[in-house]
Amino acid sequence: MKHQQGFSLIEVLIALVVLAFGLMGVAAMQIKALQSATEGYQRSIAVVAAVDAQERIWNLLASDSNCEAIETSAVSALEDDWIEHWSADTNAKPLRGANWDNSGVRMSEGCEFTIVIALNSVSSNREEEYLYSFILPNVENTP
Repeated sequence: MKHQQGFSLIEVLIALVVLAFGLMGVAAMQIKALQSATEGYQRSIAVVAAVDAQERIWNLLASDSNCEAIETSAVSALEDDWIEHWSADTNAKPLRGANWDNSGVRMSEGCEFTIVIALNSVSSNREEEYLYSFILPNVENTP
């Protein structure tokens, strides 16, 4: 009786199944990496949007050196313009995952402002709030 040399059909099929599962694992890792990169990009753009809001508020201080005299209505109008700018429906909309109903500019006592940007997380399917706080100097009270 002759001994068979080479691989049998069953061995080849088992090797293909193992290879297929390995390739599916690699594809899953690529998808996860892409999701993480997208979330990182969204977070960095959220910081840019928050700095934009901060600069707009600094512009309010240029017209009135007393930061405590900044009107709430002026901050609300600024917030509306800021949200309209960043939520504009364009092809290059950088903050696609933002929930603008839960985002905005919060004004506190003592010239403290907090920018809130609510982003929908791709990987966890939940909303995350990013807070950016800063305090304006009260130029009127400086010596």
